[in-house]
Amino acid sequence: MENAMYLLKQPKNYEDLYFSFCGFSKTQPKHSFGPAIRDTYLIHIVLEGKGYYSIEKQNYYLKSGQGFVIPPGIPTFYQADNEEPWSYVWMGIGGNKIVYYLEKLGIDSRKLSFDIKNIEDFKSIVFQCLAYEKDNLINEITLQKQAYNFIELLSKSITSHKHFVSTRKMNSYVSKSLEMISKYAQYNISVGSIAQKLSIDPSYLSRLFTADIGVPIKKYINEIRITTSNDLLTSTDYSISQISEMVGFSSTQAYSKAFKQFNGVSPSIYRKKRIGFEIDIK
Repeated sequence: MENAMYLLKQPKNYEDLYFSFCGFSKTQPKHSFGPAIRDTYLIHIVLEGKGYYSIEKQNYYLKSGQGFVIPPGIPTFYQADNEEPWSYVWMGIGGNKIVYYLEKLGIDSRKLSFDIKNIEDFKSIVFQCLAYEKDNLINEITLQKQAYNFIELLSKSITSHKHFVSTRKMNSYVSKSLEMISKYAQYNISVGSIAQKLSIDPSYLSRLFTADIGVPIKKYINEIRITTSNDLLTSTDYSISQISEMVGFSSTQAYSKAFKQFNGVSPSIYRKKRIGFEIDIK
């Protein structure tokens, strides 16, 4: 469970840097999100509590006063701590310059987490953005400015980790499974077919996967398909039946059922509701 507020806008014709989405979440113990694949850089600032996220064969354990970046095109999963669940704000930022700015701040594929000062200032920027949900020119310009403000504040506040950040390597079978799922999730991939490719017992693979990632492998595959379809619903004009086929479901009915279980609404309602601002309680 989480209490979440978010704002999503369709990308405009901005090349250098543009606001894509932002939000705030206050999670319940063990609440998880993902697996998900993003199409822009997503920057999280942890306000309270702690949790972990999995990316690129590694688990990172973070807490209040720290942040992490999720690059586009890479499946990620994150989960709140059981005793001290985290709350965080986030902003999705795209454009040609975002990689340049992040690299200048020391953030790249080898270093995706950091310590941060002035966490309340980040919360303030995100909550200011939430007030600009209407589609008009003034709000559009304001949100683009807030994306730059967010990066400016990051440059003033970011520091290298002062304390050791706990990380843990994934089991090799799990990391290989993630690679296969990332490449072939839209096809008829299954736990059995992955286990056969890896020459390992399916039940044993499932136990390893759940221990490292936090969710069963079958659920992970389905959620990769669903979160991929989320982006297709809000950023393309493909029909629901076309999207269902594109993300690997056997039928539109099976897709709609799985989608509603994951998102709480049907694909058609999701497509309408995600354009703009809403309060979502999961």
